[in-house]
Amino acid sequence: MKRLVQSDGRVPLSFEFFPPKTDARRELLYETVDRLAPVAGDGFSVTMGAGGTTRTGTHDTAVQIAKRCGRPVTAHLTALGLSAEEALSCADRLWSSGINRILALRGDRPKDMAETPPGFEHATDLVKALADQHPFEISVAAYPEKHPEAADLDTDIVHLKEKIDAGASKAYCQFVLDPAAYGRFLEKCDRNGIDVPIVPGLMPLDDWKRMRSFALANETSIPEWLDRLFSIGEVTPDIMPNLAVVAMVEQARRLIAYGAPALHVYTMNRWPMPLTLGHLLGHKRLKNSGLRSCSGIGIMD
Repeated sequence: MKRLVQSDGRVPLSFEFFPPKTDARRELLYETVDRLAPVAGDGFSVTMGAGGTTRTGTHDTAVQIAKRCGRPVTAHLTALGLSAEEALSCADRLWSSGINRILALRGDRPKDMAETPPGFEHATDLVKALADQHPFEISVAAYPEKHPEAADLDTDIVHLKEKIDAGASKAYCQFVLDPAAYGRFLEKCDRNGIDVPIVPGLMPLDDWKRMRSFALANETSIPEWLDRLFSIGEVTPDIMPNLAVVAMVEQARRLIAYGAPALHVYTMNRWPMPLTLGHLLGHKRLKNSGLRSCSGIGIMD
């Protein structure tokens, strides 16, 4: 598997945002971008809602972030709910605006849409069309414990290989709670001839009950140590924010140990916890913090 190690030896970070709906939230997002830009070695990404519901917001947000910080920006493009013409029109507009990174997704069916317009039924078809349209840097989704709709993990890995062969050069794991499952997934992908970077997604865990329910709904396994850790917070709620930081950093360290070529952080458009992670992994020294880097992973003296 290809690595994405920075020149300083550290595993690079990227951060994901969603398009803000109000001017006030847009200003908060820009503050988050400014705060995270120094540690965002692999740039930022901007999501698109189901059925392309935020495609204008995705385009505008991606362009503004790129202009604001000079970091590379990946725009999500979800196919389901858009016609083929609409999807490729979105891509062409992104290219014309200087956004050449696309995360190509099939997407979920919009809940209020009985039928979807004829278009790209599978992400593989979208990847092929994008590769023919412009020399995009195309990434796709990967699922260490299989997509909920897949028959089994082996079948899902076959589909991932098809997306890579169609023109994708990177994959993002959309949700990882169990680093060991990610490690096993990398081994299976390697055995199946997949050698592109497979970047695990790292979720802030400051709302553990909500995140745990989300994991169960998506058939994502929950490590016992996380349940044990957050059970302490249920008894002593005041320390829950501290436990969330500890859990996120520990997950990052374990993912790196299992071979993560980079880390993709879901920010929920907030900067404090993602920035803390970046500092603790040694991406930027805190003034008077006593932090230094060790083997590419930050430690405290």
